Amino acid sequence: MKLAHYAFGEENRDNGTIVIVHGLFGQARNWTAIARRLAEKYHVVTADLRNHGRSGWDMDMTYGAMAADLAELIGSVSDKPVHLVGHSMGGKASMVLALSANAGLVADLVIVDIAPVAYDHDYTGYITAMRGVDFDKVTRRAEVEDALSSGVSEKGVRQFLAQNVTTDKDSGKMSWQVNIDAMAAHLDDITGWPQSDVSGSYDGDVLFISGANSHYVDSRDRDHIKSLFPKAAFTSIKGAGHWVHAEKPEAVLLTLSAFLKR
Repeated sequence: MKLAHYAFGEENRDNGTIVIVHGLFGQARNWTAIARRLAEKYHVVTADLRNHGRSGWDMDMTYGAMAADLAELIGSVSDKPVHLVGHSMGGKASMVLALSANAGLVADLVIVDIAPVAYDHDYTGYITAMRGVDFDKVTRRAEVEDALSSGVSEKGVRQFLAQNVTTDKDSGKMSWQVNIDAMAAHLDDITGWPQSDVSGSYDGDVLFISGANSHYVDSRDRDHIKSLFPKAAFTSIKGAGHWVHAEKPEAVLLTLSAFLKR
């Protein structure tokens, strides 16, 4: 699938291309502020994964499909291997790409607050709440957030989910921009890790960035991570949870910049 994307710093192509991939319920725009700063030195592309943002919908929401999409995108935006940055679900898709036959598209890898393991996270409550929004009765994003409150207690999460609302230019009616049905059908795939679909290891440099207050990257998984990514290095951002780039953008920017300049 051809992914919708935004490009920054076209004039800096000679310094390399960075491709940034968001997580579940996210979109390319989540990374715009960091992308603009990185674009002062690099060509930067932020992508909407399938079933998210401006990209198309498809009921296949496996990591193999997402990795194939990324391979197609990279081939269209750069004639050289790229610096690939992925957060959460986007990080897993990026790792699957790096462990595939298309690994040559990836110069190096930055994985933000996720590991190549299966999690027991349950997003059915979010999906149920999103399905329960009656778009015949709402006209503003704040009203969507209120409608989500019955199933989503955290205000920050409601605001994050409500970013996925789009408004039809002709009718003015709001709707979800994310393919909820595809996500619901593939929750086990999304929270899991496709071990049977990957093989070997990725020999490039890899940096795992985690939020110090997050539990997504467990130190007990490091041996497993190293078996797939022998050159993996690890760092954490103080005071950050899972949405590291939103909570501590300056720290993430500095960490990314240092890795890229190594």
